[in-house]
Amino acid sequence: MSNRNRKNLITMISLLLFLLIVSGFYVWFSNRDKSGKNDTADSDSSFVIAALDPDLIDTIYYKNENADITLVLEDDTWVYTEEKERPINKYYVSYLINIIDSIRAERVVNENPEDLSLYGLDSPKAIIKGSQPDGKTVALMIGEKTTAGDGRYVKLENDDTVYLVKRIPETHLSFSLTDMTDIEHGPSIETNNIYHIEIIQSDKEDFELIYDVDSKYHIAATPYLSWAILKPYETAYAADSTKVSEFLTKYSSFNFSVCIDYNAEDFAQYGLEDPKASIFIEYYEKRNEKLDEPEIDPDTGEEITSRTVKDEKSFRLYIGERNEDGDYYVRKEGDNAVYIMKASNLDSKLEADAFDMLSKFVNIYNIETINNIDIDINGVLYNMKIERDKIINDEGEEEIKKTYYYNWSVADEEVFKDVYQVMISALIDTQLDEVVSVSGKEPVLTLTYYVEGYDEPFKTSYYPYDESFYLIDNGTPVRFVADKRKIDAIIKAVQEFKLTD
Repeated sequence: MSNRNRKNLITMISLLLFLLIVSGFYVWFSNRDKSGKNDTADSDSSFVIAALDPDLIDTIYYKNENADITLVLEDDTWVYTEEKERPINKYYVSYLINIIDSIRAERVVNENPEDLSLYGLDSPKAIIKGSQPDGKTVALMIGEKTTAGDGRYVKLENDDTVYLVKRIPETHLSFSLTDMTDIEHGPSIETNNIYHIEIIQSDKEDFELIYDVDSKYHIAATPYLSWAILKPYETAYAADSTKVSEFLTKYSSFNFSVCIDYNAEDFAQYGLEDPKASIFIEYYEKRNEKLDEPEIDPDTGEEITSRTVKDEKSFRLYIGERNEDGDYYVRKEGDNAVYIMKASNLDSKLEADAFDMLSKFVNIYNIETINNIDIDINGVLYNMKIERDKIINDEGEEEIKKTYYYNWSVADEEVFKDVYQVMISALIDTQLDEVVSVSGKEPVLTLTYYVEGYDEPFKTSYYPYDESFYLIDNGTPVRFVADKRKIDAIIKAVQEFKLTD
């Protein structure tokens, strides 16, 4: 036989042996599965030692180191027999029912133990007892964990046998009456619907923010910014809408961790008789309301059968002392229940940086609303003016013709607008620690804006402060400064205004 034929024969024999091995493994593996010896789905050897119909259970007795409670079902509501007015959280009751409605043991540990203390059953970790109207009762005594940590020792009342049960959640063994008291949380709020918020704190400045779409609180800020900061300042200031939106996201929900006292009679023990702080929110809730008579949409011609209605709502939360964990005692206005609110949840709600939310523009009026601007630079007077006349254009249509003036002479529109752009670029840079008096000082620049729709002009003066800043005086207590370079740029732009030839 040639070497080539011998190699081919060896290769074929090797392939046949490989196929035989693979086939054998397949047969073994298939039989292994069919035998069920290693099938985890069939390896559960647990068995039911007691059961109740969860839909029929109408009494629960629960005892541990924190509680000794009997609950009864009355008109589909679980009631604590000692205090029927106390609201009970039905979900906690369902946790207990889930443990005893079908109790499955992994194995029998001891059918006739001499010493129950070996299993922690002489003084059980918890006792859960359920009863049905037909008299059927199951009482489960729950002891210590096994040394292997694979379950707990349990026994049934009036039965000495000790079993091993795996599926008992640790948290379900230590509920207190306080834990089981139902919590009525604060409202869930769509932050876009909030229009007023006030935060009062005994150890900090008050803060108040309001949606001011009609410029009710406008003084010398920006008429078309829709939020106004009312506190901590002596007068209203426009707020930065983007900053406000970020701030309001903290107030979408008010969740409490536990009801410590569902009907408190002594608020003083929680620091709630004279609260250290409060949060007040006004907001809208939207709902659809069916119309008595359908209407026709004038724009689309479609029939309208319902409309969106805004209901005004308000919510006030009082904040008291902290407990031993550093969390807060709180209560809702009009409610005697005292709750615990996590510091991690509440602290951020009490943080309100008014200056951070302040619109930093000193004067940023829409040029379309400007009629006249008087400018005083170190005692020298200047004027910028826009006249608007109605004319009939070549097409016979009425339109507004604008004429721009600088010092009562006609000015180029683009030059006028460029100078105006510099003027409105002035920004509040820093807030001073205290209000400063400008009495006896002379301003370096005074701008007086005459704005369409307002009877009185808006006046802002800038006074020397230091090498970097000018004081800003807009008729309110002086507490802000502007970058000196920005104000000097306004002075330069006005002085170097180029007239139309």
